[in-house]
Amino acid sequence: MTYKIKFRPKAIKFIEKQDKIQRMRIYKAIYGLPNGDVKKLAGRKNEYRLRVR
Repeated sequence: MTYKIKFRPKAIKFIEKQDKIQRMRIYKAIYGLPNGDVKKLAGRKNEYRLRVR
């Protein structure tokens, strides 16, 4: 299955403000999808959250 990841401008701004190690953890988790701690957001259609540790 192919996934399409959309980054909102606010999300990009947040990620880019993080230190290098944290940024790499975030991007690694995002591009490692569908693996990881992913849950559907309540009350939203086709929106999910990904927990990065």
